[in-house]
Amino acid sequence: MKTGFSVLRFGLQRSQDGSCTQNVQQCGEFQSVERAFLTARQEAIREWQEACKMQAEATPKIRKIEIKDTEWGYDLKHDHLVVARFWVHDGRPAEIAGL
Repeated sequence: MKTGFSVLRFGLQRSQDGSCTQNVQQCGEFQSVERAFLTARQEAIREWQEACKMQAEATPKIRKIEIKDTEWGYDLKHDHLVVARFWVHDGRPAEIAGL
């Protein structure tokens, strides 16, 4: 059984025909939930900074790039579109008493 917490990055990847698909990458495994959330936040900030740098060169321009705090981790949004999610996943399954 796995123990601890994983940080997963859910992202959109655009194919040559212009359609988007979701891909998932593991960003690490941690023993404490605090460390997992810190890593998720750092990764979201890193991608936000990269997006802000690239935004200056982009056409058409994205009007708003933001990080949204969620109960599962952090979402990176370009305007209304969530382009990446850095979510913490509990590797320990819940135990239901009496089963």
